[in-house]
Amino acid sequence: MISADDIRFMELAIAQAEEALAAGEVPVGAVVACDGEVVAADRNRREESNDPSAHAELLAMRSAAETLGRWRLSNCTV
Repeated sequence: MISADDIRFMELAIAQAEEALAAGEVPVGAVVACDGEVVAADRNRREESNDPSAHAELLAMRSAAETLGRWRLSNCTV
């Protein structure tokens, strides 16, 4: 079942994807939510950073780990 939080998180990911498109990137955005709270969001940045690993999901997970102060993203959803 899709929750109101799921819809809100997807809307945030879509907004990130729209930013990526406006910046000339492949339009992908990602959000990391833990226990119902957004802890990180990002978009593709491969072209602007000249980094083949700068995918939205990886950037968002790295940011979430930094925000949470741990590498395990238990109870988190991307």
